[in-house]
Amino acid sequence: MGGSLRSSGDWGEVAREYLRERFGIEELPGKVIERARGLWLAAADFLPEGVKIHSVGLRLFYLHGRGLKPASLGLSFLGKRIVKNTVEVDLEELEKLLLGQTVEKPGAPEGYVALVYRGEVLGCGKVRGGKLSAEISKARRRELLAALPWEKRAQRGEHHSS
Repeated sequence: MGGSLRSSGDWGEVAREYLRERFGIEELPGKVIERARGLWLAAADFLPEGVKIHSVGLRLFYLHGRGLKPASLGLSFLGKRIVKNTVEVDLEELEKLLLGQTVEKPGAPEGYVALVYRGEVLGCGKVRGGKLSAEISKARRRELLAALPWEKRAQRGEHHSS
């Protein structure tokens, strides 16, 4: 690989086109790099010789035999740029999704969507037959579930004291 990061021109364009078509994202703040069974958004133009790198930025997609699956962290990072195929959930729906259940969302766009709670993209979801499921890693689900008690208190108008 040498000292430079090579983005696969084809994969970079595939990723950009997918994000443009699916989520309405017109511009990415970096370049797309293929590595470790995924597509990553990177700002670096080169790496020093001999340096072992686990990741080269922020994962945008997982590469599967069936194609691309959006990464939750990538969608969260690009959240403000996403203008279509979002599904807003309330606190009760969010809790169900994080527990691995599906939520009825008739009329929601089929396929991968950006899961949104109170205007913030939390990650990737998938709609099939009007049913929404979370496509968020177990570790991230645990983090979000741990925050729900505070969110419930805030909705009831209670304040948390440290």
